[in-house]
Amino acid sequence: MRIGTYNVLGLRGYPPEEAEKVIGDRLGEVAAGHFAGVFSGLGCDALALQEGVPFPQIQRVARAMGVRLATFPSPCGWPGHLLTRYPILESRTFSHFAPDAGDRPLSRVAGTALLEVGEGQRLWVVDIHLYPGIGEDRRARRAPEAAVVEERVAALAAETPNVVVLGDFNCEVEEELHRRLKGRGFVNAMERVGGGLRPTIGGHAIDHIYVSPALSGRLVTAEVVRRPGFYLEEPRVPGQWAHSDHLPVVAELDWP
Repeated sequence: MRIGTYNVLGLRGYPPEEAEKVIGDRLGEVAAGHFAGVFSGLGCDALALQEGVPFPQIQRVARAMGVRLATFPSPCGWPGHLLTRYPILESRTFSHFAPDAGDRPLSRVAGTALLEVGEGQRLWVVDIHLYPGIGEDRRARRAPEAAVVEERVAALAAETPNVVVLGDFNCEVEEELHRRLKGRGFVNAMERVGGGLRPTIGGHAIDHIYVSPALSGRLVTAEVVRRPGFYLEEPRVPGQWAHSDHLPVVAELDWP
């Protein structure tokens, strides 16, 4: 099984002004076809996205890929999605709109889907996007988010021990959510089988995949995908653009 996470910058490409010259409107057919090819090329059985797009556009992408789709609404404009070849048994959203949603935990997105990955085998995939930024004030905003995510993950693990938590953590591994997940025996895929953490945006490793104790022994490989089209060469060439400002992270498990 290959699982992945990718913050896709609203399917704008990066920088958007250069990408638009090629793919046009991010909500158009050309953009849908382009990103369907990009996502298919990652070869994932389950691919979690952050900073997604309105439902009609991600449906076009899923249809072009021939896969199933769960989408997680965002309180403030950053939906998440899960593209998967496995049957989706149910999905849940943990982030909801309120008049003060921007000040509440999980203002970006958090949700999960239960996949049937084989006979008698089920997997919870938890897609998260935490509050952005550096500095103590931003860390303080992420701390209550970490508590909410841990509570939800604990409840999911009580239903099936097979859980993956992945997404844009917007923080490196010293912060609260990492400590909470590791305290429950979850393993960071890049740390375990990827040769160590690698930057996913601007020199920072903030996109992560964690697997539950039941799956940790099944990890085979992990990588931050740094192939042509996924990153910009420096110095930049005029007209050059990448699929997003983030790099995807992909892990492979010998399971089910």
